[in-house]
Amino acid sequence: MSTAQPSPLELRLSAYVDGQAGEHDRHSVEELLVNDPQARALHDTLKRGADIGRQAFDDMLKEPVPLDLVRAIRNAPLPRRAVRLPQAPRPSIAFKPSGPRVLAACLLFFALGSGAGYMLGNRPATPEVTAISAPGASSRDWLDDIIAQYRLYARQTNHLAEIPAERAADILEWLTTNTGVGFRIPDLGDSGLTFQGARLFTAGGTPVGQLLYRRTDGEGDGDVIAISFTKTRPEGNRSIEEIRNDTGLVTWVTPLATYMVIGPSSAADLDDIAAKAAGLI
Repeated sequence: MSTAQPSPLELRLSAYVDGQAGEHDRHSVEELLVNDPQARALHDTLKRGADIGRQAFDDMLKEPVPLDLVRAIRNAPLPRRAVRLPQAPRPSIAFKPSGPRVLAACLLFFALGSGAGYMLGNRPATPEVTAISAPGASSRDWLDDIIAQYRLYARQTNHLAEIPAERAADILEWLTTNTGVGFRIPDLGDSGLTFQGARLFTAGGTPVGQLLYRRTDGEGDGDVIAISFTKTRPEGNRSIEEIRNDTGLVTWVTPLATYMVIGPSSAADLDDIAAKAAGLI
């Protein structure tokens, strides 16, 4: 299937929108826009496409880095430096592009950029999707509150939990009554975690229950891992894995509640812990 080539007018307007037009051509295009309604309409479409493309790129840069990618970067081996022997000749660049080749490459990239902007301009705007929607607050505010609570209490030694692990029945009644979420206390001994107790707080104006565990063997001995849960009205059942500063989190959503496992970003098994907890809680 052949792809339609941009017309000369589209190329001129694209260069004008991108600020690449020369002074003479810029005055010519401005005069054309004053007198030609069709050119004005095409100019507005191209400008809208360029704005949407820039906004989409800015939004992409704001996306949190996936947990797996951060771990892969941290665990990647350092690159080996190339060593050149004393008698080895210096490497030379064999490829020397000529003037016509450079011009052809520039025209190709310019045409591709114009076509992308034109298609984005004609595409209707799509609504922004929110993964978790807690009543009365945005999902990011809700997550930030949860993480702030974790960072505050994870540093505690003598006051980690409000109700200690020995009072499991009190924990079940207390958190179920205040959060409206039915749950069980997962046994995560296979992951080297010992249950320490529970806390209750609010995030985004919604009660949140939190079960607290401490790692008691292996790497990360003494680290605190928390499981938080709250009533919510989820818009979609998809999980989130990410790292915020020094804290890693894995969330999952059910039709009745939202759950989250939180721990140090150095903990490589948060997703495994979340998978076990999802089947036990």
